Amino acid sequence: MALFGKKSKSEDLFLPDPEKAYAWFERARQMADSHNYESAFAFFASGFKLDPRDISIHKEVLDVAKTYYERGGEKATSKQIKQVDGSTNIEKFITSLFVWWHDFTNAKHAMKAVSLAVQAEQNVFGVAMADTLLTLASRDGKALSFKELKALMELFQSAGAWDQAIKVGQAALAAKPDDAVLERSLNELAAERAISGGGYDQMGTEEGGFKKFVKDIDKQRELEEDESLAGSAGSMERVVARAKKELEDNPDSPDAVSAYVKVLRKQSTPESTKLAFQVLMHGFKVTKQYRFRMEAADIKIAMASRHIEKIAEQLTQNPSDELQEKHDAAVAEFRSFRKTEFQERTAKYPTDRKIKFQLGELAIEDGDLNLAMECFQKAKDEPRLRVRAGQELGRCFASEGWYSEAVGEFKESIKALGGSDNEMELSLRYELMQSLAKKAKKDENIDLAKEAMDICSGIARKDISYRDIRDCRRHLDDLVKELE
Repeated sequence: MALFGKKSKSEDLFLPDPEKAYAWFERARQMADSHNYESAFAFFASGFKLDPRDISIHKEVLDVAKTYYERGGEKATSKQIKQVDGSTNIEKFITSLFVWWHDFTNAKHAMKAVSLAVQAEQNVFGVAMADTLLTLASRDGKALSFKELKALMELFQSAGAWDQAIKVGQAALAAKPDDAVLERSLNELAAERAISGGGYDQMGTEEGGFKKFVKDIDKQRELEEDESLAGSAGSMERVVARAKKELEDNPDSPDAVSAYVKVLRKQSTPESTKLAFQVLMHGFKVTKQYRFRMEAADIKIAMASRHIEKIAEQLTQNPSDELQEKHDAAVAEFRSFRKTEFQERTAKYPTDRKIKFQLGELAIEDGDLNLAMECFQKAKDEPRLRVRAGQELGRCFASEGWYSEAVGEFKESIKALGGSDNEMELSLRYELMQSLAKKAKKDENIDLAKEAMDICSGIARKDISYRDIRDCRRHLDDLVKELE
């Protein structure tokens, strides 16, 4: 047990600073909302170093980490880890979290985080993460080995996660039923759970005792309902009612706003969505937190998009000039609103390259190539956007007839891609070929025409059905003959 519970005698007493931590968490949320996950993780880590106690924020970050993983996020580099790392137990715990966030499905990272949480006297975190860790450990459908099960049992025991400790311990005993030592450990675990769960270990304290245990039953039920949000209708109604009352009691609380909006959006009805929009605008008004304003705008965009889809369906079924005009007007208004919205977000978060990229895409829709090129040039500074932004910038140059610049962007993007995405590379090579061919024709340059021909030949050998590559091959053959 010393492996998980030992504390360094030289470590100074840790005193949390929730006020300063909150400021970091807010900055982190802004980054996460704008999909700048690397910065979000760094800011969350800074906040947790000041106060790592709030489990709801830990779960919030894991949701961000899951999204980051699903979008192909990369593991933390040694340079990034070094910037977060420290010498105290709290800092080591936060560093392990930082590594886990960047590789969310890795059970080993989760185990290390729980282990270091115990060393940092953050057992509540260990208990809260026990089920998540157990799910990750068995996510691939592979049976855990006896050694792995026993290690998990000891880890959960050290954190005070008695139910999970007994669960994996029983699985380990099933794998080795003749292990008398393990069987005795399980019996001791059951006794520890009974003592802890019944409050007998807290008898005589002001907050402890059996009465507290009984009193906590209703609170635990509320927490379980809040966690699932997907249970029976009655359960959902209670969750919504509690969230509403919490906001009514604390109208200036950002957490109350977020909680109420979360359950409203989970209901996914037109009425709950509209109410979520109103609650978010209230949250923005009273807290001045721009993230609420952004989330409300996202709801408005989604609603407008669905409205346009309905008009389009009506137009398909019953074509008419009146419906066509209504559709065109709705689309024009929709595009104008989105462009204005993202221009405002860009002004609010000038260093957020993801927002820049999104504004560039909207500018393309609007035919504003100057704004689009400016946005894509800045978006290229974000490593994860470098290839996509480079391709879009190349397309802008090609649309302007600036073929030299377009060729440069496409080549740079292919180099940055490094062969990691065959479909993207084909797309880039195709557009590079087109720009080379147009410049060759314009400048009457046989070398450029032959370079375009070589690229075309490579695409045809790889996928003869790709776009109109057969026609491109014939046109380039004619161009080379013409220029020879």
